[in-house]
Amino acid sequence: MPSIVAKIPLMTDQNLLNLFGNAIRRLAKEPDDMARHVIAGVAAEWKNRRSAACFDLGTSSLPHCGVLATLGFHVGNVNGERTPVRRLILTHVIESELPFVCSLAYMDEWGAPNTSKRYWKLVRFLRGQIANPAHRDMEKAMIEWREDLAWVQHHYAHLAIDGEQLLSCA
Repeated sequence: MPSIVAKIPLMTDQNLLNLFGNAIRRLAKEPDDMARHVIAGVAAEWKNRRSAACFDLGTSSLPHCGVLATLGFHVGNVNGERTPVRRLILTHVIESELPFVCSLAYMDEWGAPNTSKRYWKLVRFLRGQIANPAHRDMEKAMIEWREDLAWVQHHYAHLAIDGEQLLSCA
């Protein structure tokens, strides 16, 4: 076990996010088993912290922004991440544990990994960004949100099969 993984339970929420971001960017460059171990270790710690939050009224030391921004998912010219980094973050959002952000109620909106609830929350987020009139002049961001939405729908369509969710998003 890499020594950094052993230190994960002792890290602050912000340190975990920094470690996650560094591992994602490293993995986006080339296959890297150490980065995969780090991401898995961070995800396991997020799961532990979310469970603990259920018992202490759900406080978080993370900023009050959304899950995607917290994980470093950004598009556009200014702070936008490259496509491989964004796709790794989107994969993580769908398939793995998320950091505890804001409140238990907010985290419940995201559901569990690999569920239709998680899939539809992500799809609604991306659609919302695309439809937001305040973003109409953000050409590069709009292109990237559309590409990311199409990518999520293509790769995770099997999670969309849920009659209740399909009706509510029609």
